[in-house]
Amino acid sequence: MDKILVTGGVGYLGQWVVKELEKHYSVVVADLNLPNYETTPGTIYEKIDLKNSLELDTLLNGIHSIVHLAAIPRPVGYRAENVFENNMVTTFNIVEAAIRSNVKKIVFSSSGSALGFAYSFTNMIPDYMPIDEEHPLKPQDSYGLSKAFGEDILEAATIRSGISTISLRPTTVIVPSDYGERVLQMLSTEYETENRMDVPDNIEGLNGGNETQTAILAYVDARDYAQGVLLALQNTDIKHDRFFISADDAMSREPISQAFPKIFPGSEKVASKLTGIESPISSEKAKRILGYKPKYTWRDFLD
Repeated sequence: MDKILVTGGVGYLGQWVVKELEKHYSVVVADLNLPNYETTPGTIYEKIDLKNSLELDTLLNGIHSIVHLAAIPRPVGYRAENVFENNMVTTFNIVEAAIRSNVKKIVFSSSGSALGFAYSFTNMIPDYMPIDEEHPLKPQDSYGLSKAFGEDILEAATIRSGISTISLRPTTVIVPSDYGERVLQMLSTEYETENRMDVPDNIEGLNGGNETQTAILAYVDARDYAQGVLLALQNTDIKHDRFFISADDAMSREPISQAFPKIFPGSEKVASKLTGIESPISSEKAKRILGYKPKYTWRDFLD
């Protein structure tokens, strides 16, 4: 059984990825924190700071593939330079250590935030909709930049060494416990509008921008994202590629053609291309190449 390293596997999303991978692989989890919940026997947890590159070679001994989730997950509430430095250095260190240790594959958890809409400081209008992997990335904040550049680090690694690298871009992640108050809050137009306000990035030294990635009205259940990670690990044909991983529907009670322009004024024409409740971000490429099939929608849990 292949041994898989999951960085950030104790986190909000990481726990669900680990649950899925444990069914198929021997899993080692590397995180700044050790779990305070019951874990699966046989899964190894190592407390490690990925910014310390000297610890990584020992950690990667016998590792076949890496799922790199560890990151500061948003720019809000953190100094911009800390977000960028942490996410860049940890990704670079993981990739360099993987090459030294002859790891076969890295699956990188990028983000839909790399597009630039989620934490934008100026109003943005998509070039076209639904948005797919051909849409240009225009990040304005430290988090989106770190994810976009992280994808480039992986591509450079493939060119340099031949290691297989896949970047997955989840949209707003929903875990099962969110199907209640949090999802109801996300569906509130007032909530979305209030959190789309432009905020200078130097207020009390903290990074500003949008409060939530649901500003673009796209989301994915953590269990569906974990399915995408598993499919990426199992694929034997890809040397390097990038995929959006999203639910099929939007996080909106209204048709997306009406809801999207309320958040991004000026997008009325491009949003009119969307029909019904479809997501503004398309996962068609992941479905076609990886075999991704999202199973979960908030509509099954809420009236």
